[in-house]
Amino acid sequence: MKKHFLKRVSWFLVLTMLVSIFSGFSTPKKVKAAEMVGAGDIIRNNTFDGGVGLPWHVVETFPASADFSIEGGKYNITINNRGTERWDVQFRHRGLTIERGHTYTVKFTVSATKDCKIYPKIGDQGEPYDEYWNYNMNWDFVELRANTPVTITQEFTMNQATKNNCEFAFHLGGTECATSPLPYTITFDDIYVLDPNFPGYPAEEEEPTNEIRVNQEGYYPKTEKKATLVSSSNSPVTWNLVDGSGRTVESGSTKVMGFDKASGDNVHIIDFSSFETEGRNYRLISGSFESMPFNIGKDIYSQMKYDAMKYFYHNRSGIEIKLPYCEESQWARPAGHPNDVMVPDPTKDYKANYSLDVTGGWYDAGDHGKYVVNGGISTWTVMNQYERALYYGDTSVAPFADNTLNIPESGNGYPDILDESRYNVELLLKMQVPSGSLKGMAHHKAHDERWTALAVPPHMDEMDRYLQPPSTAATLNLAAVAAQASRLWEEYDSAFAAKCLAAAESAWDAAVANPNIFAPMEQGPGGGAYGDDYVEDEFYWAACELFITTGAAKYENYLKSSKHYLEMPSNLVGGEALGLTGCFDWGNTAGLGTISLALVPNNLSSSEVTMAKANIKAAADDFLNIASGQGYGVPIEESPIGDGLVGYPWGSNSFVANIAIVMAYAYDFSGNKEVKYLNGATSAMDYLMGRNPLVQCYITGYGENPAENPHHRFWCYQADNTFPKAPAGILVGGPNSGLQDPWVKGSGWRPGDRPAQKCYMDNIESWSTNEITINWNAPLAWVAAYLDEQGPKVGGGIIVTPEFGDVNGDGLIDALDFATLKRYILSPGTTDIIFDNTDLNVDGFIDAIDFASLKKMLLK
Repeated sequence: MKKHFLKRVSWFLVLTMLVSIFSGFSTPKKVKAAEMVGAGDIIRNNTFDGGVGLPWHVVETFPASADFSIEGGKYNITINNRGTERWDVQFRHRGLTIERGHTYTVKFTVSATKDCKIYPKIGDQGEPYDEYWNYNMNWDFVELRANTPVTITQEFTMNQATKNNCEFAFHLGGTECATSPLPYTITFDDIYVLDPNFPGYPAEEEEPTNEIRVNQEGYYPKTEKKATLVSSSNSPVTWNLVDGSGRTVESGSTKVMGFDKASGDNVHIIDFSSFETEGRNYRLISGSFESMPFNIGKDIYSQMKYDAMKYFYHNRSGIEIKLPYCEESQWARPAGHPNDVMVPDPTKDYKANYSLDVTGGWYDAGDHGKYVVNGGISTWTVMNQYERALYYGDTSVAPFADNTLNIPESGNGYPDILDESRYNVELLLKMQVPSGSLKGMAHHKAHDERWTALAVPPHMDEMDRYLQPPSTAATLNLAAVAAQASRLWEEYDSAFAAKCLAAAESAWDAAVANPNIFAPMEQGPGGGAYGDDYVEDEFYWAACELFITTGAAKYENYLKSSKHYLEMPSNLVGGEALGLTGCFDWGNTAGLGTISLALVPNNLSSSEVTMAKANIKAAADDFLNIASGQGYGVPIEESPIGDGLVGYPWGSNSFVANIAIVMAYAYDFSGNKEVKYLNGATSAMDYLMGRNPLVQCYITGYGENPAENPHHRFWCYQADNTFPKAPAGILVGGPNSGLQDPWVKGSGWRPGDRPAQKCYMDNIESWSTNEITINWNAPLAWVAAYLDEQGPKVGGGIIVTPEFGDVNGDGLIDALDFATLKRYILSPGTTDIIFDNTDLNVDGFIDAIDFASLKKMLLK
């Protein structure tokens, strides 16, 4: 609700309403404390007490590797591979300001289990990497003797201009530092950079803890509306719904749920679905507890469907991102990798003598990789959003129609959403092997030789980039998506459609000839693993898409013989999934094929299509049953995620969003009669929008407490404030019980110690919980557009052609409408009206002009 507002009500009521609004309503949100902390020392954490290391953290550059632990108030770093340069292993504290004319005292204690050296320095955390202090101010190393603690104390004065974005870093790698056989451990304690003139840091903003958790954007008037109250009471408690003026408009009692394992909370459910009056800044109150404000209206996701799709333009590779398409100048940047020609990675077993120009496409995530397996499901989801609109929705509105997304292709006569998806389809086509025994196969991915650092945007990425070996999974992703693109583009660009189909069929033939070329599970440098050693689901998906597009018997025969035929899973096993609650993801794609068979007219019998739809509804029922047992209404539950852990997987929010797509199709396939499915989809979004134990809206730019610091190389304001913050409409990965990144571990969090839904940190360094990717934003865009279409229609709550004058929506225009409008104008919020029917002059206001117009209408 920070970003968007409902229609205004009445110009002559504004003055009288202002007094009541400002006297009766205060927004519960983050409050910055006025006091300062840490005066006299620019280091935020000196002693590592309580197992907390942040903001100190360990950084490794491949092939270097290190482990760390925080025990007994000491930070222990074990060097396993020293790498090649001293900075390949670093222990650092960033975000420091070194002020001109200030004198600093540097002090720290360090020891090691074997003889070695360390290089300490205070300087720029990025280019030009100037140093303002190093040991003895002579670029010296500190020499350590085994098991002998050393305390260093030195002073320096900053003689240069004040510099922000500095770091205190200890370089521990390379042959210069690692002078003894590995492994060995270096231990740090009592680290200070004293400055008597430093006033301290402002106390950190307190995260909201509102005990009543709601969707922070709001609810549709006639869909289910639920909130969660954290309470230890074993009996129902009373709740009140108040409007923006603080007036109670509805009351009730909670339903006791008790202990909710996934959140660790004792919870009650507040169900206020019976209240249907549109309005702004409603709050739920129970005793001394209250929720954040929210709206009830028909445009909850009207802007989000646009913002979520805009993510893909922002992350295009190969072209300049510029105004007016990027919306604001802060998000403009030069073209990243405008000549992205790569050869196969020479360090891998696959050997081939060719190069591919893979310029273009979408960057996969916060890094600069391009992955076919992740690009596959992402592109399919975007195109499926359009394909569904062809048969069940409206392609004349955003984001489907031409000139609705404000992208470079807008105005070319083609649907904007197809133009955007085509930008990545063309990349996938470029990833095919051009010659040799594996001709027609697709390279699994393409990326930098090593991970780039934060604050290295794509146009500044100078690393060598390589094609990774082909895989059967990638090849089948290409076959499926290219076949889907072919049928969608046939109407608009038959030549491109033919090119896509030729690529799809050659990819299928190549995969059939090479069915067991699996991507490794192990992650190498520079890119995610995306390992997958089970591809029967990809074969089924590709066969479905090719069969729908061509009708060919060979594809029909294959899909009907597949164990996945007409399947919609509710539990995923295969690839990296070990039994996760879910319907599909990048490594489990069978459900995508079944959706296409159920949606798009094809040569299956009517009974087979009916079975596909029934299986989709059955999966939706499974997810509804799961959600009903969860304290926060989320349709996933804790599952095995590896390493003996049971909890939420990496990117758990994407599982929620994908499940909402299945709920949406179940609603479509019920003829829009079984509203439980639509309510299931809205409930899934409620969780993502703030009805969760962290009171966190997991979508940037939305809600009172939005995610602000996703892991991204360009949208990295938190790491370097010369870069922009992220735009609105981006879904972060969310709770991840694996807690793999050093940042969350440095906070003292350990895998298995925290409830699943509380394994999230809104920090740019937390790549395991705050990553963003194309395959997570695609379902967000899908669901936001779907709900914007279907949410207002429930219960007849939307009239496509306004019946002007039928204020109360009873099908008549009479004295009852006149009386209803009079009551509404005198006391807004107490009387239900049909807004579009009542706005007689269509100016976006309900006011005296509309009242006079209705009077004239009745007199005539």
